[in-house]
Amino acid sequence: MEKIQVTINGQIRLVLVSLCLITIMFVAVYFNYYRGIDVVYTHLFYVVIIMVGIWFKRFVIQLAIFLGIFHIILDYLSNGFLLPAPILRGFIFLFVAAVVYLLTSRLECTHENLNRILRSVGDGIIVVDLEKKVTLLNKVAEDLTGWPGAEALGKDFKEVFDLRHENPEYFILNPVDEVLKTDLPYELTNHAIITSRNGNHFHIEDSATPVKDTEGITTGVVLIFRDVSQRKAQNEKIEFLSDHDELTGLYNRHFFKKACERLDNADYYPLSIIMGDVNSLKMTNDAFGHLAGDGLLKAAGEIMNQCCGNGDVLVRWGGDEFVLLLPNTDEQTAKKQVQMMNEAMAVSQAEPGILSVSFGWATKYSNAEAFIDIFKKAENLMYKNKLMMKPEVIAKTVNTIMASLFQKSETEKIHADGVGYYCKRIAEAMALSAKDMDTLRTVSLLHDIGKVTVEKEILEKTGKLTGEEWKVIKRHPEIGYHITNTSPDMAEIASAILCHHERWDGTGYPKGLVGEQIPVLSRIIAVGAAYDTILSQRSYKQAWLKDDALAEIRSQAGFQFDPQIAALFVNQVADTLDDV
Repeated sequence: MEKIQVTINGQIRLVLVSLCLITIMFVAVYFNYYRGIDVVYTHLFYVVIIMVGIWFKRFVIQLAIFLGIFHIILDYLSNGFLLPAPILRGFIFLFVAAVVYLLTSRLECTHENLNRILRSVGDGIIVVDLEKKVTLLNKVAEDLTGWPGAEALGKDFKEVFDLRHENPEYFILNPVDEVLKTDLPYELTNHAIITSRNGNHFHIEDSATPVKDTEGITTGVVLIFRDVSQRKAQNEKIEFLSDHDELTGLYNRHFFKKACERLDNADYYPLSIIMGDVNSLKMTNDAFGHLAGDGLLKAAGEIMNQCCGNGDVLVRWGGDEFVLLLPNTDEQTAKKQVQMMNEAMAVSQAEPGILSVSFGWATKYSNAEAFIDIFKKAENLMYKNKLMMKPEVIAKTVNTIMASLFQKSETEKIHADGVGYYCKRIAEAMALSAKDMDTLRTVSLLHDIGKVTVEKEILEKTGKLTGEEWKVIKRHPEIGYHITNTSPDMAEIASAILCHHERWDGTGYPKGLVGEQIPVLSRIIAVGAAYDTILSQRSYKQAWLKDDALAEIRSQAGFQFDPQIAALFVNQVADTLDDV
């Protein structure tokens, strides 16, 4: 559209110049040739030289030469000989044309510099006249308003600059109106938005200033504005995060302090506190990754938030802990709310992992009680309940982890059952205590629990593992140790899992232990696991015969295996084994 407009203007100018030139040439012929007057009409030549210099600068010198020669020829035809005056006037034409050319070039350079500056300015610029009609937009203004400059020129300012308050219920003053009313600069509030022609919204900051001429008379208004949508969003995020937890979206510890100052007074008594701690979060993180653990935290926060009433304040205290402030709530009501949250979590579908939270609560009834004492009372009850729930939660979490491993690889389940059977028979032959037998049963089931973090493609791979894949596999004892080492009661189990790939000669992993440095349960697992693997069909190997498997165990006695346990297995246990 802009190019078409320029083309039309160029055609109009060409017609005007052509008519003017033809008229002047006609007048020149009439006065010089027919009337013999050679001076008056030459002043008209300057008109067409100036017109061409302004509109068609690149032709002005040629036009001056043409008009000079034309004047000399006319004067010669009129007088019959050449006079100095026409030649002098021809040079004057050329001089005037050169001056016009230089001045026009200078003006064009200044104009181009101004346009270049306007284009390079990062802010939007709109200029309007006293009738509030748009006379100029720079590129940034075009992008933000959605109006091309050629279409916006002459439009009413309000049509191009659709300004509103970010809250539809509020009105915002028009900056152009304010400047024209007061003849003073005006700045918008920081709640202004503009809607572009295509419906996009931008938060803006802007200022409007009167445009004055050399005599100080206002001739219009210039509006300078910038898009602050991204900065506003960042500020809002910073403001949100100052009081909120980024992961769960709940209030954070910083806000908790302000809430305590506000609620710890007689108007809100009884004031109850509920503290919650997500159980077995570490096991979930170790087994399924921190994203899974984050999922448990978010699920716990959502359920607790759904159980909150108006005026309650739910805070993520830090890590796996939450705090709930309940104003005007007695202890019995707080206890009922804990029951409601426990029931909601029991039926939740949080996966992977088990969603379980240990709660403690306490209530402040008057200013005579220190808030910190009530807080500690709730915290102590929470830890007490956590200790009571821990074995059950650990068992459920372990079962979930093993179920995930067995779902990933059915071979691992078959292997765990086989290892459990062989290790039980070895333990019976060794006459282990009932306690050690029970621990060994758990270790034999869980010895490969760390493989839950290994990709199925590696666990089920046919053929030889690559170096990197082998490194991944060799990490499973350490990962299994971290998953199971959650309490003193699990320490022996975790240690046995960590060491079940150690070798009697010290060449095993992950610690390179030697001989009896290796826990006895790990040494038993090593024999039982190796025997089951040798006998079993795998994606990367064929099953061996029983005699060959026993020969392999015998050959590795004192190297891979405890020689006494290996000998016991080969000489006493093997003959009593059932097929598994």
